[in-house]
Amino acid sequence: MPANQAMDLTPGRPLSRTTRRRSSPIRWADGLQVRDVLESRLVLNHPLLDQLDSSICDLVPGESVEFGGEWTTSSRQAYKSEAQIGTGSGPFVEVVDFRWRGALTAAGPFSGIAFLLTADNLYWAKAPEVSLTLPVHVSLHAYAGYTAEGATFTASLAGAFLPGARVAGSADLAGACAFGPHVVIIGRVTCLARTNSAGFFVLLIPRGLLKMERKRLWRLCDDVASSLPPDIRELLVHRRTGSIRSQPR
Repeated sequence: MPANQAMDLTPGRPLSRTTRRRSSPIRWADGLQVRDVLESRLVLNHPLLDQLDSSICDLVPGESVEFGGEWTTSSRQAYKSEAQIGTGSGPFVEVVDFRWRGALTAAGPFSGIAFLLTADNLYWAKAPEVSLTLPVHVSLHAYAGYTAEGATFTASLAGAFLPGARVAGSADLAGACAFGPHVVIIGRVTCLARTNSAGFFVLLIPRGLLKMERKRLWRLCDDVASSLPPDIRELLVHRRTGSIRSQPR
């Protein structure tokens, strides 16, 4: 099935039906996923990310957080069209999944907020955990035999899932995703992974600057939040998830 047929290939959707699975690990150091490793100092591509970074970096202790993980690959079967959802009947097509599973690890507890930047929107979601280690998942999903034509890019931070984004594909699908630095600095907006048309960013905040509320929702403590611009304060104090339109770069 050509990749330009717009179907959501994210695993777990009702249209997916796994009948056969193959999996193999690919180490962090393998060249497959680091064709173009990102530099630690990145050009942020959205005004809100720029403003967030400049507003909070001097207010948060710049502690180091280790970042690493590895790729695995697998295959599954999915419905050929959305009209088949819930039927359990074919025809089916084979989908290949490239999953990067890793973690951010620090000496002290922390949490964070994850961002997905696409050509159309900037999405964000707060991690529901405060811990010494936060899991990071990045995935690319495409039709077998059509990986060069397009894929679905997904990312999450400690269970805070961002929407899937359609991105250009590659014959070497994992190689189309470049990763950020092995050390992330708390209080700095950092790109953890990106393709040619989508970027996955995080901002990490130490536990001492957070107030935990009901349903595992955190907010920035009042004495720090009060010094921030209103739109940044709204994001870090009152909201769990959200999105805004991407602006011209």
